[in-house]
Amino acid sequence: MLVDSFPLQRLRRIKQLPGSEFVYPGAVNTRFEHSLGVMHLAGIMGESLTEDRDSISLLRVAGLLHDLGHGPFSHAFEGILREYLGISHEEMTSLLIRGTEISEILGRIGFDPREVVDLIMGRHTRRSFSKAINSSIDSDKMDYIVRDSYHTGAGYTVDVHRIASNAVEIGGDLAINFRALEAVESLFMARLLSYRTIYYHKTSRGVQLMLEMAMREIVSKLGIEVIREDPSAFLRLDDYYVWELIRGDERSSWIAERLMRRELLKLVWEEQGVRLRPDLIDEVRGRISKLCGIDERHIIIDAPKIEFVGGELPKIAREEEVLELSEASHVLKRLLDMDPSFFRVYTWPEYRERLREGLKNATRRGVDLIC
Repeated sequence: MLVDSFPLQRLRRIKQLPGSEFVYPGAVNTRFEHSLGVMHLAGIMGESLTEDRDSISLLRVAGLLHDLGHGPFSHAFEGILREYLGISHEEMTSLLIRGTEISEILGRIGFDPREVVDLIMGRHTRRSFSKAINSSIDSDKMDYIVRDSYHTGAGYTVDVHRIASNAVEIGGDLAINFRALEAVESLFMARLLSYRTIYYHKTSRGVQLMLEMAMREIVSKLGIEVIREDPSAFLRLDDYYVWELIRGDERSSWIAERLMRRELLKLVWEEQGVRLRPDLIDEVRGRISKLCGIDERHIIIDAPKIEFVGGELPKIAREEEVLELSEASHVLKRLLDMDPSFFRVYTWPEYRERLREGLKNATRRGVDLIC
């Protein structure tokens, strides 16, 4: 019943990796198949943590529903959700579980919607269960790393079933048996590499920025203001519906035209290991505009907040010892200290060379772009 519900079926129309298909033609996987995969891995973790079948089913349900709140074009909508509703996609998931047909279905099959929400939000009273759904080594991250690697052809190999089947509970908390340490190392390595080659690939990211720009132009047509009172209104917002709105509105149709012709934003400048505060972006854009003589409208700054660890770290259980990840592995100690943050400057193809030369000249003169 849950799988056939409209909120779940909507995820067939939400791409997992919007923009990546411009780089990797096979990257057309959806949030729906990802949710099925998370349900599967959450069940394996549950079977390793408990023998209680109801608890295992609860974990599977939470895994299945964890991404209901993603908006059109997935993370490209996240900024709009936060700006206009003040919530994350996880909090939107909570609203949908409690405020749509999902709540009634859960009740009919013997689950408390509030308990499912607590699991997804990482605040369930049984911490090991929460971390199986929401932590740095959870069923969500394990699925999307291997699934996205497969669909893009990146080829990162992680034995996620070994990790999931070696989940143990120690003092009510989640730990991973030492037997799966090499698999945990490969998970973090694949995640770090995926940031550069998949999730923040310069071209994929440029497309995502264009999609966000287009959606902001038509935000008045999305009906966001009624979603908090009527969460079901959110369900019409999928990739197909919003794309047609973008194409049909003169304020955004030019962006759609560029996307269809693959006239994409071009990366002009990049500095790695830099975290630019959001409140400084307009100031930096203005400085670049003056240095290069290009209108601020044509300068797009990309400085996302990247959380590489992605949640609380579980421990490693080795015989009678309980170790921190960094204690159990020198590889993990180094990986966990790495910062994949960056600062990028994009512009349209017709301004690329002019902006690039202006930035090169500025740096030759010793001008710091983001001081």
